[in-house]
Amino acid sequence: MRTERRRARWWAVVAVGAGGAVLVGTAIAADPGAGPEVQSVTAQSPVTAAQTPAVTERPPAVEQERQEPSSVVFLGDSWTAGYGASDRHGYPELTGEALGWDYDVLGVGGSGYTLVGGGGAGSTYAERIGQALATGSDVIVVQGSLNERIGEPGALAPAARDTLARLAAQKDADTRVLVLGASYNPGTPAGTIDDINDDIEAAADAAGLRFVDVAAQNWTDPADPTIWFDPIHPNDAGHRLIADRLAELLRDLAEH
Repeated sequence: MRTERRRARWWAVVAVGAGGAVLVGTAIAADPGAGPEVQSVTAQSPVTAAQTPAVTERPPAVEQERQEPSSVVFLGDSWTAGYGASDRHGYPELTGEALGWDYDVLGVGGSGYTLVGGGGAGSTYAERIGQALATGSDVIVVQGSLNERIGEPGALAPAARDTLARLAAQKDADTRVLVLGASYNPGTPAGTIDDINDDIEAAADAAGLRFVDVAAQNWTDPADPTIWFDPIHPNDAGHRLIADRLAELLRDLAEH
């Protein structure tokens, strides 16, 4: 399939007074973190203030606020490794600096969901899940990979499903994950990138993870010669474009 891309709690208080007088009250907490607010009290028999025992109020609960992200780890291919950028200072570093977050970079040239890359000494994305989680980062970004264009036909879909399902199952509940598809580039047919992204999007959806089709959103225009280092890698300007878009996305992710 081809995705269309241009796309009171209630509680009761019973107080027994001297002489058997009974006070019955109800209360409701507006939300799980708020303390009870007494709505009404009805006396079943007359009592005096002296006869009424002290009622200890429930201390207000401290609401656990979701911690805002302050760190991110990037898992990806040569784009994540900074190929094409001066001193390999690519989009991950630029994004982390723009956000003011701590960051880790786990990029391996030539790798992907099915490919180890690194001249054969690298690792697939699945094999780097443990490294990504070990950083303790609040956000995990999984990028690419256009390298799947040279992978075994039919292998990407099950590999992506397994990788992203494992990541979703093993991460902490508060850890956000953002899955980025492969980007259009001058050296790869657009249809090939679309096919790759269809498989990755389906895998991300199945795992309940957010997917962004950066190709459909044209983060890096393949027709713009000023942003390319070579036919498949962005230069400094291209990495900056990616970082600008990604930092905006991660700020939005932090607020929701």
